[in-house]
Amino acid sequence: MAFGTLLLLLIIILVSGYYFLRQHYDYWIRQDVPQLEPSLFLGNLGGLLSMQSNPADFIAQLYNHPDAQDKPFVGIHVFHKPALLLRDPALIKRIMVKDFPKFANRYSNSDYKGDPLGSQNIFFLKNPAWKEVRLKLSPFFTSTRLKHMFPLINEVGCNLDAYLRQQPLHNERARCFDLEAKELCALYTTDVIATVAYGVQANSFTQPNSEFRRHGRAIFEFSWKRAAEFTLVFFLPQLVPYLGFKVVPAEPTAFMRKTINYVIAEREKSKQPRNDLIDLLIDFKRSSKNADNQFVFEGDILVAQAVLFFTAGFESSSSTMAFAMYELARNPSVQQRLREEIKTALIASGGCVTQQLIESLEYMQMTLQEVLRMYPPLPFLDRECTSDNGYSLAPFHKFRVPKGMPIYIPAYGLHMDPQYYPEPRQFQPERFSARNRKEHTPYTYMPFGLGQHGCIGERYGFLLAKVGLVYVLRNHLVTTSERTQRRMKLDPKAIILQAAGGIHLRLVRDSLGV
Repeated sequence: MAFGTLLLLLIIILVSGYYFLRQHYDYWIRQDVPQLEPSLFLGNLGGLLSMQSNPADFIAQLYNHPDAQDKPFVGIHVFHKPALLLRDPALIKRIMVKDFPKFANRYSNSDYKGDPLGSQNIFFLKNPAWKEVRLKLSPFFTSTRLKHMFPLINEVGCNLDAYLRQQPLHNERARCFDLEAKELCALYTTDVIATVAYGVQANSFTQPNSEFRRHGRAIFEFSWKRAAEFTLVFFLPQLVPYLGFKVVPAEPTAFMRKTINYVIAEREKSKQPRNDLIDLLIDFKRSSKNADNQFVFEGDILVAQAVLFFTAGFESSSSTMAFAMYELARNPSVQQRLREEIKTALIASGGCVTQQLIESLEYMQMTLQEVLRMYPPLPFLDRECTSDNGYSLAPFHKFRVPKGMPIYIPAYGLHMDPQYYPEPRQFQPERFSARNRKEHTPYTYMPFGLGQHGCIGERYGFLLAKVGLVYVLRNHLVTTSERTQRRMKLDPKAIILQAAGGIHLRLVRDSLGV
């Protein structure tokens, strides 16, 4: 009798639990909002968590879902939580730009206490701290600052050229050698950021496993554990503190904290300004102490900005450069035109790589913009409704977005929509010519984000990539090898877009003669 009662009780609990979950996951039906059918527990994230496809294709699949076609937005579930996926550029503009104050925070977050360098940087900070930090960091990316940076970037570019010319040829007759492009570009960007931001020589070309490179690699090396950490940071941040997950792991945290604090202390002691990020952070620290301010910027919040500058800078710029090399290898006519542009510019400058030369490379700019359309560093953007009164979606719908609801913008889906970019899988830099850009639908291109939360280092990132590619292409032709993927396969574990198995290419000694 007792067993029968227990079994009946268990059945009642299971049935009640199932009914409760069904009611919970019927949220969008009750709101009369078109939705993508969720599964229990995982919501609409099953395809991402199974890693059957990479995150970019997963986002595109949501965007292109038959139930989402011709809809300005659809309801989805991120695990248990209702969320919105925006599809209409006009609605995206409204939420990301026009009504930004009501969506001022990202939904994603890390653990404030357990991961201070991951959570307190400008990417994850919440208002009002975010606004103040952004305001303080913006001067680092002015035209004047970029002009001061250029000689340092150019010096590392020269080191990149020398490194490539010193590589032993695998085939003397063909005068060529093979390499993994992402690692090459990461060595270059690591050295640039170390010297430009911190006044430190990382020497990555002579010490490929230096501490800077090793710890930078650890942050974006997507093991199964790292994939889980980043997935929860972006889609279920409430659980991150309880699971001990971090954006910046323990060892890189210790190294970066020690290094940045040491450089700041030495700079304060010497009082010798270098016009770099460290000087800016010292000014930041000093002004926040002197002002009647609720925020005191010292310690980890300063280190966190330096860490973000390093990690985001070297990863996004090196990926962009490597994907560019891949597409140039697969599209010889594009590479020929780009090399001709570089050659013409070098002849005009007397063979010197100058900032004026870099800024004159219009086809280079078009090429990189097309690379970023096909390979945006982050395939989606996220926001959270911060309005106490919610947010009306009229005239698109009568639904009112409640405070705390996450919003996702499928950047990669928009970038690959033939409605906006015909033949989206074809690499066509001409899409971004001055004439063709006028035909683009606004708010369908967002590799650097949109609105006030857009990347403040966009011009710096382009400068970094352009200088690096000029020095690669000045004395080398990039071609495919037996190991080059015929069609790019992205790593299913990497939310920050990465090539599965690396980008293996062949470089042929072929100087432009300038």
